[in-house]
Amino acid sequence: MNPKSDDTSRPAASGKAKPFFPPGSTGASTMRLRAELQHEEAKMRIFKIFMVLFVLCVGAFLAYSVISWRAESGAIAKRLAEAKRNLAKLESDLAESSLSPHDRAALLVRIMNVRAENVMPLLPRNELHDAEQANRRDASEIARLASVTLPPEAEQPGADFIVPSAYLDMVGIPAGKFRMGGSMDNEMPVREITITHPFWIARTEVTNRQIQMLIPGFNSSKWGDFRLNLPSQPAVRVRWDQAVMYCRKLTELERAAGRLPSGYEYRLPTEAEWEYACRAGTSTNYYWGDEFGNEGAKYANGLDFKSAERFQWRLPPISGAADDDGHRVAAPAGSFQPNAWGLYDMSGNAAEWCYDWYDPKAYSDPAMAGADSVKRDPVSVGFTRYRPFDAGTWTTETACRVIRGGDWGMDPKKLRSAYRFFMPPNESDTAVGFRPVLACEIR
Repeated sequence: MNPKSDDTSRPAASGKAKPFFPPGSTGASTMRLRAELQHEEAKMRIFKIFMVLFVLCVGAFLAYSVISWRAESGAIAKRLAEAKRNLAKLESDLAESSLSPHDRAALLVRIMNVRAENVMPLLPRNELHDAEQANRRDASEIARLASVTLPPEAEQPGADFIVPSAYLDMVGIPAGKFRMGGSMDNEMPVREITITHPFWIARTEVTNRQIQMLIPGFNSSKWGDFRLNLPSQPAVRVRWDQAVMYCRKLTELERAAGRLPSGYEYRLPTEAEWEYACRAGTSTNYYWGDEFGNEGAKYANGLDFKSAERFQWRLPPISGAADDDGHRVAAPAGSFQPNAWGLYDMSGNAAEWCYDWYDPKAYSDPAMAGADSVKRDPVSVGFTRYRPFDAGTWTTETACRVIRGGDWGMDPKKLRSAYRFFMPPNESDTAVGFRPVLACEIR
């Protein structure tokens, strides 16, 4: 027998050893089986590694969630405790017996605002009922105090009072005379105007919380990343017709409650009433003086150098602007110092709709001089609109309503007491709101 051919199972005399295959099997099938076993072992190793990583991730997530929950719960508890301390301080102030009816009602409104905005959102569900009951009780007290404060007739300057239907703080303005106008073409000639009847005007611009009491669902929304819809911020993106609707609803509610003087209504101020209230007896560019600068930042929220830098606006030099007034967009109503008659934000923050149709030559019209000036008839003027994506502007001829006071995005020269601008009544803007007056009906 040839020794080279009779026993293939023995290793070769030299060189690499050949694989051993069991009797009755083929080499190819054994190789496939071994490969499949190795593949399964590899899959099991990967699965085990994946499961370990998964468990670690879940554990890390749960740990992070617990830590975050505890931190958030601690922060909520801290905010709630602070809000309750503030509320307790206000409630202790309410016990002061020397408060006038107006001051008592105004303090009740502050208490209700703190309770509704800072306390109730953080309370557990089982404590909400008592807070809601407290707010209803305070609302009834405000309504009682309003009937004590507001006289049945308004031929004499009235005391300040709170409007129960919307919690507006109304400031009594006496009748009188003033010099209306300024140095720009549409502000000339300066002339003397007589306000023949006293009226009341809201101490601040209507806030988001106040407008939502009569126009539920109203939302000032955002401007970029900046919120404009906080309860204490002035309502903006308000169309002229929405502001008029708000005033009509307020008139209906207060008239039905028997709290309106005869011949008076809630409405938008005439341009003359607005400037008279804004100036508060002054004749300077602003109600604090002739210059803006850092002094102006105490009284008005306008465009300052810090805001221009934050917005990355490429602007011409801003003459006389403040370095920083502390707010980038609309501030909570009443954040700055008031004028001599106790009115806040008559300059800056949110611009304000007036009753009048805009006419650039109104001050030259003899019919607009003298007493209780108001522009009743529309005049077509060029209104500039901006195309999307900075694609330029286009101008249309249309009738517009007067806007006064300037806003948080305007430079100081547009925050002067005499400055006038305008917008179509069916349009809105991120910085335009309103403040009502209680004044003689316009017929």
